[in-house]
Amino acid sequence: MKGKKKYLLNIAVILLIGGTVIYLSIGNQWKQVVDAFAHAKISWIIAMAIVMFLYYIFDAFSLLYFGRFYKKDYTYKQSFINAISGTFFNGITPFASGGQFAQVYIFNKQGIAPTYSASILLMCFICYQSVLVIYTGIVLIFKYQYFIERPAIFSLVVLGFLINFVVIAALFGGAKSKTLQNFLTHTILKFLTKIRIIKDYESTCFKVKTYLSDFRNQLGLLQRNKPVLIRSCICNVIKLTIIYSMPFFSAKALNLDVSFYDFFDFIGLCSCIYLINAFLPIPGSSGGSEGVYLLLFSFLGPVGVSSSMFLWRFMSYYMGLIIGALVFSLDKEINRTRLE
Repeated sequence: MKGKKKYLLNIAVILLIGGTVIYLSIGNQWKQVVDAFAHAKISWIIAMAIVMFLYYIFDAFSLLYFGRFYKKDYTYKQSFINAISGTFFNGITPFASGGQFAQVYIFNKQGIAPTYSASILLMCFICYQSVLVIYTGIVLIFKYQYFIERPAIFSLVVLGFLINFVVIAALFGGAKSKTLQNFLTHTILKFLTKIRIIKDYESTCFKVKTYLSDFRNQLGLLQRNKPVLIRSCICNVIKLTIIYSMPFFSAKALNLDVSFYDFFDFIGLCSCIYLINAFLPIPGSSGGSEGVYLLLFSFLGPVGVSSSMFLWRFMSYYMGLIIGALVFSLDKEINRTRLE
């Protein structure tokens, strides 16, 4: 019961913060924004919804590939239900922390033990985080001139990239190098304990060593199954391209002055939104995502940026929450086992 209240509170926070930012961004331009939607191209909005749904389809493939390591008859339907439910719980919890717990629960109901499901999710994380760092690194190289002219944005983008890079680099290094593992578990953790960021050194040290050991094992499994690794990485490249292209579709749907030549510019800018907001503690990065969007896409004009932000946010975030909530609530396999 407490868990349900917490989720409902998080949803209320998301709606309140998101609604406040949208209200403040629109200001006294409600009439113009409503007019922009009244003249929107339905075909582009439908295309936007279809493309975004493809994101969830490809998201499920990684779970399918790795799920079949441990359950040969694991179906795509099960992986889709699990993936979209994870999207919902990630979206309503701080730091997207609730998705993995929900997915482990669902895996268990689908016949995959928690020990194995944790391995599946770790392999998904390795592939996704690796692709994310490479993808955004390439974006930063090609968009370097644009960002260097905007130092305030550039510093935030670089910080977001470095955090993502350090996370995956530390995991790879700690898993491969005993020296680096000792440095992380002794020097870094002891320092964090001294400044009281970490309360229980022994417990945290044990957890880090266990995680690095699991990471090492799953990394070895991925290296022995290169075709699956490649397929998962391709799915993640497609996913990132889709989610980063949503502002472009939004602008086209609202008849804003953008051409297909601007497509990759939009991808570059949108990738920065996710880099900057990746570590915001607010569920769904509500407020932060909208604020950074308004800053990066201000060239669309006051009405254009406000209206496109509303459409972009709904399609890229709220649509997933709605679908995920419905699927999790209505799936017979999950509900039947819950009732039993």
